[in-house]
Amino acid sequence: MTQAHTFSDIQQTLTQATERATDLANAFKAKPHLGAQAASPNQTSTKAATQFASGASSKELADTVTDVMTDALTKTAPQTSNKAVNKTSNEALTATDVTSKNLTKAANASSLFAKPQAPQIIALHALVNHLAEAMFVTDETGFIQLINPEAAKLFGMPKDKLVGKKLTDFLSTNFVEEYQHLFDAWGKTDETELSHGPKEVLLKPTNGLTLEVDLSLSCLPVDENKSHALFVGVMHNLSSHKAEYKELRRLARTDCLTQLANRHAFDEVLQRSWNECVNHGQPLSLVIIDVDYFKLFNDDHGHVQGDECLRRIAQVIQSALPSRHCLAARYGGEEFALVLPGCNAHTAQATAARIQQQINRLSFTPQGLDASVRISVSQGIACERTGQFRTPTALLCAADTALYRAKTDGRDRINLSQ
Repeated sequence: MTQAHTFSDIQQTLTQATERATDLANAFKAKPHLGAQAASPNQTSTKAATQFASGASSKELADTVTDVMTDALTKTAPQTSNKAVNKTSNEALTATDVTSKNLTKAANASSLFAKPQAPQIIALHALVNHLAEAMFVTDETGFIQLINPEAAKLFGMPKDKLVGKKLTDFLSTNFVEEYQHLFDAWGKTDETELSHGPKEVLLKPTNGLTLEVDLSLSCLPVDENKSHALFVGVMHNLSSHKAEYKELRRLARTDCLTQLANRHAFDEVLQRSWNECVNHGQPLSLVIIDVDYFKLFNDDHGHVQGDECLRRIAQVIQSALPSRHCLAARYGGEEFALVLPGCNAHTAQATAARIQQQINRLSFTPQGLDASVRISVSQGIACERTGQFRTPTALLCAADTALYRAKTDGRDRINLSQ
């Protein structure tokens, strides 16, 4: 496929060559004994452009320009000597030599795809167009030369409109400079064992959204002299995989009954919060909550009602957290735990009191139980502030001991570890 900007260069070069031919022909016209008519620029460029479109070589294009001019001069000036005609033709050929060189350089990459002849180019066409993976091919400067439907979907444009576009135009700003420097560096080396990635980048499709993709680029020499190279790009859409991973990670850290964090997440957050608070001199409070007489509730009303009771308690606990940095977890059975980084003992006690009041006011009539049914919790608090606890495990043990005292003191109480 010929790129628009490449074809424009070719037309301009052809026009310059035919203008030179016209000037030479007009020189003959100026001499009365020649009576020559200039070769038409349109005639010359039209025939040459037709040959280019059919895949003619640059030498054939040069010969075409020369033949048209020579034929015009010979027909319109029969008295002109062969020597004069040959001189004019030679001057025209010199002008078209420049044309042929420019044509070769301009049409090199695009002609590979406009009319593929080499087996490796034909194979590349078949591979790119029929592969289920998102795949594209760029030239040495990063302009897309070939792209398959799967890759076009990620770019958000029809594939025929993507040819001639620059890859970096579709990358997030954070990656444009990196890949532009990459192509610039590759254009200055004769090495062919070049590759980059796979690397996670942000793609900017034309729909205005952003996609997380895995992008890899690999060099592909296209001739025996290794004077030209193409770069094959392969992309994988990571958006769905990332979303799935995020959901799986959430499920692995979530208690399925209460939707609070599970014990694994609690242990992880406690350790991380301990490290951060101790290193920065911030307080860290821990609250352990136990539902009073929950076994009796299960025995009287059944485990289905018991599960619903735990879910409602969990909602109260979650809504009472003083900060989004805090964590509420199901510690085990009918026990819950709070990790309160940056919260001192006073804040922890206020949070516990709020939880106690809201749970005491819970009504279970929406569950079909009698209005007299009530539930309460006992809570133990420990706070690390001045280095009294050496490890997060020691802090946890202190909160657990405070909880035990709250239960032995009559339940429905809050006890602070001293």
